[in-house]
Amino acid sequence: MSGLRTLTLVCFPHAGGGLGRYRSWREDLPDDVEVVLPDLPGREGRLFDEPLPDVASVSAYAMRTLSAEITRAKRLAFVGISYGALVAYDMAARLEASGKRVEAVFAASQRAPSTPLPPIDWRSLGDSELLAELAGIGGLSSDLTDEEELLELFLPTIRAELHASESYRRPEKYDRLRCPVFLYHGAEDAVIPAPSALAWRDETDRLSWRSLQAAHFLTGPDGADLWYEALLQDLTSCRTPRPALDRTP
Repeated sequence: MSGLRTLTLVCFPHAGGGLGRYRSWREDLPDDVEVVLPDLPGREGRLFDEPLPDVASVSAYAMRTLSAEITRAKRLAFVGISYGALVAYDMAARLEASGKRVEAVFAASQRAPSTPLPPIDWRSLGDSELLAELAGIGGLSSDLTDEEELLELFLPTIRAELHASESYRRPEKYDRLRCPVFLYHGAEDAVIPAPSALAWRDETDRLSWRSLQAAHFLTGPDGADLWYEALLQDLTSCRTPRPALDRTP
């Protein structure tokens, strides 16, 4: 897919998460929306590779490995949830700094890059402490719960990426984003307080906010992907030329 109207979505998962959620989106997305998925160290096809130590390293890695897709894309946007939202932001900021137009950032379940939360120091926690902390805050994805052997494989990546998420701050060299940010926050999120999420207004003049009746992963009690349902509505704004007015909180 390479038409002039095609919107390319580069999607990043939560800490230690797979890409299955984004793959499922492909079945229902409009024909003029393309999903690009990075093959990151520490998961899926690169499960046994050492995870990258920080958000900037992941962003730089994605820039290299997805360079052909990024160059080819006529209209480019970034999507991420939790840890992945910071990677999506960093990618967009890098590209805007280089002069490339970015259509939007779709950020879910994450604080603003300039607004730190009280640290948990994920790297210092033992395995049982880490899992207990994740379960306690609702930050353990349902695809890993009750899978002890799988968890053991993913723990190094989960720990590294949670630390990367916790320690990330917007680099001083980055200007405010010129593109809009579409923000999604769960009203029942025990990880990210609403004020820390709304602080994304410090990163762009074009903030759109949706509060969903969900916890951190933005799924309904029946497993429905509430984030995807909301994002589909916002994609309309990016599948046409940028609107002159933005919906802000």
